[in-house]
Amino acid sequence: MEASSSAPQQASSALGSITGTNTPVPPTTTNVVSSAPNPGVAPDQVPMEDVVSTNAVTAEAIARQNQTVVEEFQYLLEKSQQLFAGLRDLPPTGSKQWQPYFQKTFEIFSKLWRFQQQNRFVLENSYGLKRWEVGEIASKIGQLYYHYYLRTSETNYLQESYVFYDAIRERRYFNEISEIKSSALMIKKLRYYARFTVVCLLLNNRDIISTLKDELAALVKEYIAIYRPPDAAEWQLVVQEISSFTDAEKRLHPINPAGTYLPVARRLQTSKAISAALDKEGSSSTKLRLQEAILVGNAHNQIKFSELTIDMYRILQSLERETSQIRGTADGAGKDTVPSAVVSAVAAGAASDINSPNPSIKEEPNEESTIAQRRADKLTKRPNPHKYLLYRPALSQLMVFLATAFREVSNDSALLIYLSADGSKRPVPDHSGTKGYHGGILTNSRKIPDNSDPEQQSITHCLHPGDLLPFTRKPMFLIVDSNNSVAFAEMPRVFNYPFMSLLSPTEYPDSIPDTSQVGGLFTLFLHAPLLAFSFICGIQQISPDTWEQCSGLISQAEGKIAELMATAPLDKSVRRFLQDEFLRQFMIRFALCSIILKVHTAFTEPKHLPTSYPLLPASVLESPEVLSKIRSLAVLANATCFSFEDPITASQDPAP
Repeated sequence: MEASSSAPQQASSALGSITGTNTPVPPTTTNVVSSAPNPGVAPDQVPMEDVVSTNAVTAEAIARQNQTVVEEFQYLLEKSQQLFAGLRDLPPTGSKQWQPYFQKTFEIFSKLWRFQQQNRFVLENSYGLKRWEVGEIASKIGQLYYHYYLRTSETNYLQESYVFYDAIRERRYFNEISEIKSSALMIKKLRYYARFTVVCLLLNNRDIISTLKDELAALVKEYIAIYRPPDAAEWQLVVQEISSFTDAEKRLHPINPAGTYLPVARRLQTSKAISAALDKEGSSSTKLRLQEAILVGNAHNQIKFSELTIDMYRILQSLERETSQIRGTADGAGKDTVPSAVVSAVAAGAASDINSPNPSIKEEPNEESTIAQRRADKLTKRPNPHKYLLYRPALSQLMVFLATAFREVSNDSALLIYLSADGSKRPVPDHSGTKGYHGGILTNSRKIPDNSDPEQQSITHCLHPGDLLPFTRKPMFLIVDSNNSVAFAEMPRVFNYPFMSLLSPTEYPDSIPDTSQVGGLFTLFLHAPLLAFSFICGIQQISPDTWEQCSGLISQAEGKIAELMATAPLDKSVRRFLQDEFLRQFMIRFALCSIILKVHTAFTEPKHLPTSYPLLPASVLESPEVLSKIRSLAVLANATCFSFEDPITASQDPAP
């Protein structure tokens, strides 16, 4: 998208600081000084009628100026509301069609925010501007950042959304709503809390999530008690979902003796050693890169919040690079600064190139500093693959998104399809000989006729492996976490493009606690192997030092697997996918999952183990070096649920 050269500079200066006080700023009167009496005349010599006339003229001019300010604010407010409402009409698919509209929306909100800042005194006295109205504008800007994050998958924008939402709460913009006694305004406040909670979940800010959950529960209780609303059950469900979501994380997360949750890296951790081992082949222009990802969540009993299942939540973060510390929580300055990185990025039509770790500004930069900032941004650019999040999609909806993502993927890029769903098998064996249509995973059926045939419905509303074959005309990476993942085994390579699938176990041993509600164990291994290891070993409490050493051993095991993959006789498809950091991490953690489960005493049957196609070589999955790391990990964590060929002895050093 092309834009004028002045657009970035204009946009970068558009957003000012979120002020916590309403400091009166009197309107300027420079334009009406000419109507004052002659300064050379002594005050006692000025006729009284002239003084009255002059004061009247000045007051009238100020009133006209104030009215102009009010009218300009009303125009900007109405325009911003129109553009914001239009966001929901934008097509959910496609990479560039929505950018011009977002540009206009950001620009008008930038003007609106700066205008209300510069004219706060006039607007409060001549328009009656309330603090909750300022908060509503800030809330919409936070939503803009969040939706832009969803469109671009860049976590910098998620952080900017946090800055706005956090400032609203810190400045108490919505506090007076409870006193106004308006159900409509109360709903605005509740929605703000729900959205803020989603952002904090994605940023793993556990402390504030707990506080927000309690505050939202109290507000919902107050809302129901005062207004007796028809949507009471819906808001109670929101509170319940937040509690269930956070509790699910707690069930799988060990704590230290003080009761504090131990740190876990949830986003991509770039390892220079692993990159050096696996990035040797080919020039940077020909390396395969993950471009598009479709994440499907359709496990009917799995915990979810805001149309995001816990499995989707984990894989979503695994497809993002680690973010820097949230500005606004480390020091107070962040809360008083409205960053403008997104506005500049959208206006320039180059959002993927503006990813500075600290894009906040307090004043308008000059052109020279803007150019220097752009150069720094390009050097620190860390793009993430674009993601589509599909919660319980219908088959037709899923096929539309598959086709769109397929169209966007270039021949040197890859499409990731992640399926977390219940399996669907044909009730009656199919003897037609049609390969690829013997079952798969369930999709959502919007309307099922009362007299419909259950068998027909299970076949029709099912994503079969054969449904994916047309999209293998480009590189495809498939991850399936389902009790029927085996249906996607050995998909034919019809078009000879790189293809690989990682498939979960179809069953888990009875001795392992059921994880269907709190997320798939296979997905947990791909997301955070140490959490999965702790879960299958029943580790609920561990010292911080031991936890850190365990984390080091996991990292060492992953590094060793990477080294083995670099030298192993891998299938050509596998080697191409290793060129991408995200896909490489999934493959390494798949191998680690397979190795750990094989030596666990409970995982004794083939159906208890994950599979991949093409198969990874035995030199990787049966590596003595990796097994040695797992043995050391078991000793360090005091886990007795493993069986190694060589007995574990106290003389073996478990330290990294």
